Amino acid sequence: MTLLAIVLVLLSAVIHASWNLLGKRNTGSGVAFSLAASGSAALLLSPFLLWYLFTIGWDTLSPAFWQLLLISGLCQLIYLVGLLVAYQHGDIGLIYPIARALPVLMVGGITRWLGLSLDNLQWLGFVLITIGCLIVPLSSFRQLSRAAYCNLGVGWALIAALGTTGYSVVDKAAMALLTELVHTLISDPLSALFYLGMQFWAMVLPLLLGIAVYAGIQRTRGHHTAILAQTWQLRRNATLAGSMMAMTYGLVLFAMTMTDNVSLIVALRQFSIVVGLIMGTLFLKEKWYITRGVGVAAILGGILLTL
Repeated sequence: MTLLAIVLVLLSAVIHASWNLLGKRNTGSGVAFSLAASGSAALLLSPFLLWYLFTIGWDTLSPAFWQLLLISGLCQLIYLVGLLVAYQHGDIGLIYPIARALPVLMVGGITRWLGLSLDNLQWLGFVLITIGCLIVPLSSFRQLSRAAYCNLGVGWALIAALGTTGYSVVDKAAMALLTELVHTLISDPLSALFYLGMQFWAMVLPLLLGIAVYAGIQRTRGHHTAILAQTWQLRRNATLAGSMMAMTYGLVLFAMTMTDNVSLIVALRQFSIVVGLIMGTLFLKEKWYITRGVGVAAILGGILLTL
């Protein structure tokens, strides 16, 4: 990874932890907050998206790109809803590390299967990051047991992790295809911003459709209306969170254009776990245990080995 890519990913990690703090403070449903946050980001970026498409030509992008975009949007939606629902059932210090760290090994395995190499130290770094994140949620080492991780919050965190794994791999492929198609017409940073905006729309539209279908099946129009009303009530915090989401992943997408192996980016993004723990302790008054200190040390050591 280049130094610029490393700086971009570390900055995105700090912003990512910040918007997750807003998600934890959200008192509405995970679906409403997801819709409000992603919808606000999609609307804010819409003028740029139109300019980009007019600049490169509407027929420049291939069907394969749109297919990847759709898959990525669905994976992002799985991650976002899974994470916010998990927050309703658990401590941010437990949910956030698990949801963010499990994809390190998952993405590493997929990229290895795709033919990209990782040395032994990097694999050791991945393992340390994962172990650190499994230790961080505990208040004591005596809690190291299956029971400590068998609860509803962790279950939803695992769903969020699967979403992260999916969009990380797909986004790298989509960005490679996009830059290949338009690199003679427009710069890579602008292409990363375009992909980001389209990704938000790929999240919003299926979410709206899902709400409508659910309301139709249950014949509960009032429930449908209540979610939309709650979405509007959350617009201020959600708009801020959506803007932070856009900054977070926009930086990551730009870093992807400078890195061949996306698993390195996924590993480095786990710095956000350390930031999230500190923010949870300072602002949400969550307790800091010795286990969290050991876990943070393992995560930071793993990141250093990965680089």
